[in-house]
Amino acid sequence: MNRHPHTTDETGFDFMANQGVEEQDRDTLGIVFALAVMAVVTVSQYLGLL
Repeated sequence: MNRHPHTTDETGFDFMANQGVEEQDRDTLGIVFALAVMAVVTVSQYLGLL
């Protein structure tokens, strides 16, 4: 594994090296956030708040 000094901190953790789980977590969080926003907007419209 190559060490990239611009992405590796002093403890040796390379915060740009990932295993694919981070992308899945980020995508899942984005989908959940979008669904929550849509639910809030829908309920707000139903109640006449928007």
